[in-house]
Amino acid sequence: MDLALSRPAWYDAAHRFNEAFGHCGNYPLAYVYAIFLGLSGHILGRRCFAEYGLPLYPNHYLCLVGPSALSRKSTALSVGLQSLGEDRVDMHPMRTLTTRSGLLLSMSQNDGRGLVVLDELASITLKRQDFASDLITTLVELYANPDSTDTHTRHNPIHVDNAFLTILSGSTIEWLRAGLTNATMLAGFGNRMTFVVGDPRPPKAWPNPPNLDSFGWQPLWRYKGKALRLSEDARPLWDKFYYSFEAQQATLPPLIRTLRERIPEKVIKAALVMAAWRGAKMIDDDLIGCAIDWGLYLQESLNSLTPSFEAEDKQVLAALHQGRDTRTKLFNTLSHTMSVKRVREAIGNLHWLGYIKEEDGHFVALEDDSQAQ
Repeated sequence: MDLALSRPAWYDAAHRFNEAFGHCGNYPLAYVYAIFLGLSGHILGRRCFAEYGLPLYPNHYLCLVGPSALSRKSTALSVGLQSLGEDRVDMHPMRTLTTRSGLLLSMSQNDGRGLVVLDELASITLKRQDFASDLITTLVELYANPDSTDTHTRHNPIHVDNAFLTILSGSTIEWLRAGLTNATMLAGFGNRMTFVVGDPRPPKAWPNPPNLDSFGWQPLWRYKGKALRLSEDARPLWDKFYYSFEAQQATLPPLIRTLRERIPEKVIKAALVMAAWRGAKMIDDDLIGCAIDWGLYLQESLNSLTPSFEAEDKQVLAALHQGRDTRTKLFNTLSHTMSVKRVREAIGNLHWLGYIKEEDGHFVALEDDSQAQ
């Protein structure tokens, strides 16, 4: 699967970006599009938003998902940063994340803005050190770009005004499965991340360099749009997409339902970027149609990821149905296919998602998630 150039999502500015930088590797076109959206939103910052209840800004938390080496995730990220030219230095990209304090300190020194670029997302989701325990909750908080936040420490407190955070990252499905436990999902991190899947294009023996002269970010640096709203022609398209999406949500298993739940607002974020590139003061039917197509592709990406996320959880659930209803029985049954640690995580996932409950040391598989207490 990939985001083919014939799809409506590829509006004019995105096409120009692909023509300038898409040929520098055989990474999927979906990666090119995602990086373009992420960088565009970061350049716009808080100068552009939609009044979607609370202000909704065009920042993205992106994760390019694909097999190691084959999909060229790091190459795509490097090419994306190169497209910024001299502006890259002023943006101060952060290539590692360790603590809340470190992240907020960097943002405080850059007018509240933060651009995080991680070759492997698991470098933060797998952190277990006490000093990094609040990092995920901090990322969840900053996704909404609060007007102010700080560290609340007695010594050397750090204060950030007008926060705006963008994350560009990559990962393999194996590392994602290890890092996105029920704890990180429950904290809301999973559905704030935008997971982008795509098949690599044919290998390039000698990739051409980027065409730096054919693309520039100047229209976004000059844009002053402030609050954007849907036009009268756009509203019926949005309503049809939104209500169809919500109807689908009601029929889905808990895991994929949770991962998908912020797709509508990600569609609006994409539409904000598209409107800014055209210098528009309103999101018309053409723009919302392009953005909705991106949202549909994100649904396709999650559909392809869900079996991998759930594979080991399903093994545990199947073992429970076979009468292995205690931790000891599960460990003994599944020890040849997964670690004790992974069995524990799967039990936690199933309990949180409402598939099982525990009574007097024995697990009971529920018929559906509505029975969870």
